[in-house]
Amino acid sequence: MKHNPDTAAFAASEVYRMTGTTPLALKPGLALQFAHVPAAVRCQSKFAIEHSPVIFGFMLAGLNCCRYVDGALRRTQCVHTGGSNRITYLPETSGILDCKGGMQRLSILVAPEFIEEYLELEQAKLPKGLADALAGKKSAFQWTGRQCPQKMRIVADVLGAAYAGPLRKMQLEARTLELIGMQLSEYLSPASPLPVPKLAASDVTRIRDAREILLQDMENPPSINQLSKMAGINEKKLKYGFKLVFGMPIFEYFRSYRLEMARDLLASGIMSVTEVGMQIGYQSLSHFSEEFRKKFGMTPKKFQNGGKQ
Repeated sequence: MKHNPDTAAFAASEVYRMTGTTPLALKPGLALQFAHVPAAVRCQSKFAIEHSPVIFGFMLAGLNCCRYVDGALRRTQCVHTGGSNRITYLPETSGILDCKGGMQRLSILVAPEFIEEYLELEQAKLPKGLADALAGKKSAFQWTGRQCPQKMRIVADVLGAAYAGPLRKMQLEARTLELIGMQLSEYLSPASPLPVPKLAASDVTRIRDAREILLQDMENPPSINQLSKMAGINEKKLKYGFKLVFGMPIFEYFRSYRLEMARDLLASGIMSVTEVGMQIGYQSLSHFSEEFRKKFGMTPKKFQNGGKQ
């Protein structure tokens, strides 16, 4: 697909409204954006995105919480803490971005057609989320990468590019493409080595899609039967394969994930204990407190108070 010369501009204008920072266009379809909130400041802003770039986001420090109001991810949220990194695609999405002081985040804004050129030979193997993005569909998705010191070192290199003039731009392009390559390599590969008997590559892709579907709605997760149908894989293979790929059964993974999200929200001070419990799908505050205590060794209230009752 031929690059649209205005793609970087549309990416800039859409995501600009989320953070109020001006992106740096590197080439058609590729832009950088650095967001920083001073330590003494906490800000909250509403956003509405119609046409979305694919966003490769890296948190250097601090915390932000993105709560989706409308779109495919409505009633869900995404919490970023220092070291976290994601690939996100948010067409026809609106919500609220809450940033805590000291937040520093680098976003790489990429037009779908820019990535498509590099992945032309991988089209048949692409996970559904990215495949839909490259096809221009309105299906939002987000994927969470592993925290990795090497990624953060490259991010630091981007922010502290030592060269000036044209050489600085060349350095930024090289490091930016390296970050994109690292994220895509991880995203397109199994989360862990698969023991014998091996799963087919197409099954691994569907299992990874199932994980993304599972985490979209903390309050009303699909049953295993529903999840298998939505991901296009039979139930037995899904249960067996999910444990191989992610190291634990489906709903054990789900419980662990939402409790870790709760911990990040409590640490941020954005919500009360009751609000956090409701946000991640617990109808009973006592049940939430007990599950949290089992996992982290203290109640949510004690954790939010810095270990004090």
